[in-house]
Amino acid sequence: MLTSNSKNVVAEIRATIAARESLVRARVRGKLQFLSPSLPEGVERNHSSVFWILQAQLGTLDKMKSSFALEAEPGTFELLAIARNLFENVIWLRLFNREREYGLLFYEQLLKQQKQNTEMFIAKANSEISLFHEFERIDGENLDFSFFSVLEGNPTDEEIQAAQVTHRNLTDDLDNKARRAFSIYASAAKFNGYGYQCNIIREKELPRQLLQLAEIQKSLDKLCSAKWSILSEPMFRLSKVRWNWKDRANDVGMIEQYNFLYAYTSRLLHSTPMNLITEKQLSASESAMMLDYAFITILDIFDLIDSFSFPGQANVAVFDL
Repeated sequence: MLTSNSKNVVAEIRATIAARESLVRARVRGKLQFLSPSLPEGVERNHSSVFWILQAQLGTLDKMKSSFALEAEPGTFELLAIARNLFENVIWLRLFNREREYGLLFYEQLLKQQKQNTEMFIAKANSEISLFHEFERIDGENLDFSFFSVLEGNPTDEEIQAAQVTHRNLTDDLDNKARRAFSIYASAAKFNGYGYQCNIIREKELPRQLLQLAEIQKSLDKLCSAKWSILSEPMFRLSKVRWNWKDRANDVGMIEQYNFLYAYTSRLLHSTPMNLITEKQLSASESAMMLDYAFITILDIFDLIDSFSFPGQANVAVFDL
């Protein structure tokens, strides 16, 4: 439960977002709209650092707005997640303002994450095909087992109802096993049947994901082959190194914030012995501190986005009417 002071800070954050977000967004959209005609779809646009910086700025505004969109009070885990997310957003924005080539590193990270997520999805889909084949077999055996005693002769209504109850219980148990497997398609399989759902995954979902993976890999290959010519030597070397938030925080003078924020939030976000034994909620003063951090960081986000510039930019604002 937030104190009245913390509630006031939440209200202040929402008021600030309401007052500034639409104009800052309109300015970013204006820059993007006048930039886009000079960057045809394809490699030219994908290899434009400014294009991806502007896209990242719009995404930052989306995330910031959604974080405080609800009227409900943010709880402990929401505050911790918001604080970490805002911190990492600010690092990106500071890097963009420091060196525009970070826009291409952002794009490379995007492609790598998209590739990883798609590969994970494909692996999961294949595992579910195997799982659902097995469940289809079990489902058939359950049906035979449940109605074996009533298939011959003249079963009474009570015997038929008992067989139906047995089958329903076995089906529910099988559906629960699918849920315990953290199946993406468990709900669909429950409706469509496990065998038919296998066909849907194999014939529709997997081809779509494989095509998407091929497109991502194509874009990643093009970027990797072009990096040496479109990045400066220091940025090219940096692109070869695994992304590390601690190092990037140090680059923009935020290492003290990193050391405090990551240690502080990890204490409550991870299930360590200290987390399980000690207090699991932020105190009133801790909540107030996190909200103050969010408020100041949001102000910084607006200022950093507004101060970003590049040669030939259009200083116009584009609003939706």
